[in-house]
Amino acid sequence: EVAAACRKGGLKFGVYLSPWDRHELSYGDSPRYNDHFKNQLRELLTNYGEISEVWFDGACAEGPNGKRQVYDWAGYYALIRELQPGAVISVIGPDARWIGNEAGVTRESEWSVIPVVEAEALKDALKPFGFDGLPDEKSPGGIAGLDAQAADLGSFERIAAVARQGGRLLWYPGQVDVSIRPGWFYHAAEDDKVKTLDQLLDIYYTSVGGNAQLLLNIPPDKRGRIHENDVRRLKELGNRLKDTFTVNLAEGAKTEMVFDFTLVDGVDKRGRPTGYSKRGVDVFSCALGAARSFNVAMLMEDISQGQHVEAFALDVWDGAGPVTDRNLLGQTGWREIAKGTTIGWKKLLRFPTVNAEWVRLRILKSRGYSTIFRPKTLGLYLDPER
Repeated sequence: EVAAACRKGGLKFGVYLSPWDRHELSYGDSPRYNDHFKNQLRELLTNYGEISEVWFDGACAEGPNGKRQVYDWAGYYALIRELQPGAVISVIGPDARWIGNEAGVTRESEWSVIPVVEAEALKDALKPFGFDGLPDEKSPGGIAGLDAQAADLGSFERIAAVARQGGRLLWYPGQVDVSIRPGWFYHAAEDDKVKTLDQLLDIYYTSVGGNAQLLLNIPPDKRGRIHENDVRRLKELGNRLKDTFTVNLAEGAKTEMVFDFTLVDGVDKRGRPTGYSKRGVDVFSCALGAARSFNVAMLMEDISQGQHVEAFALDVWDGAGPVTDRNLLGQTGWREIAKGTTIGWKKLLRFPTVNAEWVRLRILKSRGYSTIFRPKTLGLYLDPER
């Protein structure tokens, strides 16, 4: 019924299956339990149509026999790839990683490209948590474990440290998981503790707008329905986001990209430099054609070419006369309204309402060339209730 309701409502359907089954007598008898768990997976992946996501946590304990269960992660992943090849395997999985907290926030600098060490080097550290037999880079899905709670995940310092251990870089985007209530399951005593609209907006802007996916937990009540208080708050959130993001004030605007580097080789078929000498700041400018009021900006890198930006600033033109080639890269006349570190798939910025015709994005620091030359690099919006 849930799968059918999702399809009817235009929602993708995914499943969460906890590896820790407290009620299964074979738990702790690792080979037997792994067969049992794979049978459960097979049932879920073959009876409900297309599955978009399989979500695993890492909970693990001793079984009735007093032995800690050893999960067959490689076998689980292989079965998912066989039966639902398009499904994203999340959190304890190779496709999307846990962000490291359940507060609904990302790091200030959230990288999708992160350093990992090979599975063999991880085993000793992860055994206390029930992880063993992790797949290596030749196995389905790649590597399943890393220090997800590291504050500097993706930093140059961590990359260097992992490189010394023989590690490698991996595209491993983050997923934020948080509940609309204090807990993950329904309790009537929490009916008046549903997160406020402002809290949900903060979560949205710092998760979806922080280069991550958002998994917002909404527990069904004892009727098998979503409680009215939760529904009311979700509608408020949806309406507010629609009011804000329906109209992109930068749609159709004249844009220009200035890369501040000197080519020392050439460019590839996509126009990317194959070798260059970096000199200064890359600038993406946007001419709206008339002064517009906005208080939200959306920045996006072309992640088909990786993630590069380490620091940026957003400015509006307050100077006399129009923006020209002479003053585009200058300091005079421009006012900074926001700044940050990483961008990635999406960065959302909120700031006091400004009225401007010209906007520029400065890339202050980048790992190699910055991929901000597409029209969809910059979106400008007005939240009418800010």
